[in-house]
Amino acid sequence: MTKRLTWEQKSIVSHDTGHALVKAVPGSGKTTTLVKRVERLVKTGTDPRSILILMYNKSAQVSFTENLKTALMSSVIPEIRTFHSLALKIVGYGERQQIIKKKDLITPSDYRYEQLVKQAYRYGFDHEANYIDPNEIENFELFIARCRAAAVTPVDAANDPTFSNIKREFIHAYGRYCELLEENSLRTFDDCLIEAVALLRNDSSLGAHFKHIIVDEYQDVNLIQHDMTRLLSKSDTSVMAVGDVNQCIYEWRGARPDFIGGLFERHYPNTKVFQLSCTFRFGHELSLMANSVIRRNSTKLTKLCVSHPSTPKTEVRLHFDNCLSKVLSNLSVSSGTQAILSRTKANLAEAEIALRLCGLPYRYLNGSSALHTRTEIGILVVGVLLSVYGDLRLLENHPNKQAIVYGFLKEAGFRWQKGQFKAALSGLMAPHADLWSALGQLFEGAQYQKDRLGRLATICQKDGEETPAIDVLRRLSMEGFIDSVGSEGVTRTGSNDQQRGVVRIGELLDSSKIDSRTFLNLILNPGEAATDCDPFILSTLHGSKGLEWDNVILI
Repeated sequence: MTKRLTWEQKSIVSHDTGHALVKAVPGSGKTTTLVKRVERLVKTGTDPRSILILMYNKSAQVSFTENLKTALMSSVIPEIRTFHSLALKIVGYGERQQIIKKKDLITPSDYRYEQLVKQAYRYGFDHEANYIDPNEIENFELFIARCRAAAVTPVDAANDPTFSNIKREFIHAYGRYCELLEENSLRTFDDCLIEAVALLRNDSSLGAHFKHIIVDEYQDVNLIQHDMTRLLSKSDTSVMAVGDVNQCIYEWRGARPDFIGGLFERHYPNTKVFQLSCTFRFGHELSLMANSVIRRNSTKLTKLCVSHPSTPKTEVRLHFDNCLSKVLSNLSVSSGTQAILSRTKANLAEAEIALRLCGLPYRYLNGSSALHTRTEIGILVVGVLLSVYGDLRLLENHPNKQAIVYGFLKEAGFRWQKGQFKAALSGLMAPHADLWSALGQLFEGAQYQKDRLGRLATICQKDGEETPAIDVLRRLSMEGFIDSVGSEGVTRTGSNDQQRGVVRIGELLDSSKIDSRTFLNLILNPGEAATDCDPFILSTLHGSKGLEWDNVILI
């Protein structure tokens, strides 16, 4: 970004009192502008303790804090918090005053949280097997997050017509989840937000000392966070919300872009609207491409993105041949940091296989590889094993055997009866288990399942290690074992993601022409990656928000 402020930035910095809405395109120098604004407020006599700055996540809070300390040349700075940390502070006050019950905070990294979520899931879905597909747990956690973001109780979800398209199992599991939290005197950060809003409603003196409130990334706030901001602001408080409706990527978990897209100005009278319309992050070519996407947004509030004249050149290349491995091979010789971003995890599965095929290093931005937990990978791996060897010998003692077998059983279309799935998984996990006898005994008397198993047997040892993997995939498809993928998914989104994963992997196998043995090695025993280049970063688009790389592949 340029050292001098633009006229748009200067107008925000010099804004005095009164509510303000700042609409900022990505890379427009928003952080620098807000730091300069707070610096001006403090240097013109505003008590730092009367300024509250709310950031969307911890990393943004830490970064802004360091920038503000440097600007003010003092350790005495305004209160800079995330919504969660502020809620936790308010809840702590409520506990000390004995207004609310004392509970332990439980985070997703706590083993108790994982146990609680799985216990609630088993209750709601009547799930008997010890192993639960991580993708199903993720979908359940997403449903919980959406409910908590809107302060929806299990009773609300059960009776509200807007939840009529949600599986009843989700709602039953959510109800049990809330009961388990209460029974064990536990609360999550989402619970803290709900309880903090209740405390603010009942005690108007809380937060009364704040005269200036600045909220960053306002397009990503949910109903509870919006209510918290309104309750913190009094008649003499100036609220400045900063964001961009086009950057709302968390609507799927409860974010409400309509708060920045019109409701803010209704809720805060005489709001002054500012613009930060130029980006310093990328050049004109990428801006033009972004605008061609933005103009298709359904909202009429979209604003086009313009690159500042000082921005360095950005090069955009479009590839239409679906051969990701070729693109990766060419990019591996590029200098600078590299990332692969996709809308869904299904496309990242394709990218991970392609990176292994090219021998290129990679790591996930958040967490580690989850390729083996994807159920469509399970059906593909077991299908190739049976087609080539007729058994599961290569899975014996493999660390990911359970996840792969689970994926196969989940996607094979056997139409499991109560108790069968758990028995099948246990049987196939036994040492040196024979798939045909284990499932054959289980399906005794069930004609559809016996017929399904018979169709699976028709592909047995039909191919060799040198057979192209795409040919095996087509054989599986002809026998109906690809059409069944996603048929037993918990959500439509999850099912579509699994089906999309098969399609993308199929395209990769078709373009690369690798044989069956190579495919199995890529999944089960990937080779050592190159060490002469930096690892590619894999992430979904929403997970990469606010981050920058020199080279980015969108798939």
